[in-house]
Amino acid sequence: MSSTSSVASALAVACAVGAVVFLHKSDSFRPPYPPGPWRKPFIGNLLDMPRQDPEVSFADWGQQYGDVVHLEIFGKHIIVLNSLEAARDLMDKRSGIYSDRPRFVMLCDLMGWANATTHVHYGPRFRKHRRFVQQILNQNAIASFQNLESRQTAIALGNFLKTPDNFADHITSFAAGTMLKVAYGYDVEAVNDPYVQIVEQAATLTVQIGNSYPISNLVEFFPWLKNLPLWAPLSGFRQQAEVVRQAVDKMMNVPFEAVKQQMSSGTNQPSFTAHLLEQYSSAGKGTISQDDEDDIKGAAGTLFAAAEDTTTCMIKVFIFAMLLHPEVYSKVQEEIARVVGHDRLPNFGDQSSMPYFDCVLKECFRWDTPVPLAIPHRLMQDDFYKGYFIPEGAYIMPNIYAMMHNCENPSEFCPERYLENPELVDPRDVVFGFGRSPGRHLASAAMWLLTSRIAAVFHIEKARDPDSGEEITPPVEFSTGFVRHPKPFFCSIKPRSEKAVRLVENALAETQAA
Repeated sequence: MSSTSSVASALAVACAVGAVVFLHKSDSFRPPYPPGPWRKPFIGNLLDMPRQDPEVSFADWGQQYGDVVHLEIFGKHIIVLNSLEAARDLMDKRSGIYSDRPRFVMLCDLMGWANATTHVHYGPRFRKHRRFVQQILNQNAIASFQNLESRQTAIALGNFLKTPDNFADHITSFAAGTMLKVAYGYDVEAVNDPYVQIVEQAATLTVQIGNSYPISNLVEFFPWLKNLPLWAPLSGFRQQAEVVRQAVDKMMNVPFEAVKQQMSSGTNQPSFTAHLLEQYSSAGKGTISQDDEDDIKGAAGTLFAAAEDTTTCMIKVFIFAMLLHPEVYSKVQEEIARVVGHDRLPNFGDQSSMPYFDCVLKECFRWDTPVPLAIPHRLMQDDFYKGYFIPEGAYIMPNIYAMMHNCENPSEFCPERYLENPELVDPRDVVFGFGRSPGRHLASAAMWLLTSRIAAVFHIEKARDPDSGEEITPPVEFSTGFVRHPKPFFCSIKPRSEKAVRLVENALAETQAA
């Protein structure tokens, strides 16, 4: 070997050694990741991930490791935020670098949600989708929906009178009917309305595939799995995803195409979709680009599905909580009687005069957090928090369940906690996620009106066993999924008096005359 080659080889070795030493020193000078469960080689925390109720396991880890917990799966970093302080410090105060969303392979590629608002990366298109919703559902515009909510409430109360045992279906019809009208101008005429059935099927299947751990989650870390042939081992999730994709496509497309056809014939009703289609069509001098149309369709579908499911969940929670806590329900009814009397139904003008009822609704949102894990965000650049390093690209997952259970006796349903400590955070400011959530105002208003009127006109009591006659006390159990519903339960719902029946009948007559 020549002396020149020897020198070159020595320099190469020296450079390699120097690079290793430099990288080692750089890494050693970098603050550590936040604490978390011990990571195994290559797979990291894959085997630690809970199969059910991940929010509960994450909260338990928070007790062990702190408010900010670090996980890693196949080299991808996940940061769980278990405290409101950490979530606000990062998601709100540093929103400029925490507002991006991951591109979920399962949802975006296999299930066809590429245009959904929640799965668009932060940037012009993301802000466009958010602007769409903000135009229609900002807090100042909510008053324009009060007549709609009154109409839907009257229909729901009438359904409760006719078939009280089907109360869960009536709640779904109420929430879906409200959002279908807002999003598409569509009137729900019956409990078994085909549009309601479409969204229920899509929601049910989406929750099922979200819970099909671990294979459906592996595709997020190994995107090439989405290309497995259907006959290959481990490819069952692809078949399931195709079924879900078809259901989601139907939910997105059927009402949207109906609005377009109605606009062509001049028969459409005012709606979120029609307003935006008209706006962008006028800007394009009678034409609208495919991108704009896809964005409007995605924003409308996402708005409808998200608000419908959350509203349905929380009204069920109210009935469930009042069933289990009749002493609370009695106080609610006494307050309504003092403010409203017995000759009319509550209306939005009564809200400020019913503080105890407001505390009950707060406690409903806290006791069963409707969306226990907020939709993950994606960190856009390296960041440091309280001496820890959070790498660019990390998934940031606020654990709203843990935040809402960071109080005394978190499992107890106790509205009085908000009267005793007015400084407690209002759960409604947290449970809809971080950043802007315009749909929260409509969902909260719809819940307030229906639940206050249910309390005004109905008794809610435990059902009785048909054989023994004994009361049936349902267990306090909630489903696992994106939205945390109470598990199905039985109860007895009856009108409080003949006058209460007439109030419902008069409300129905007013909606038919309008």
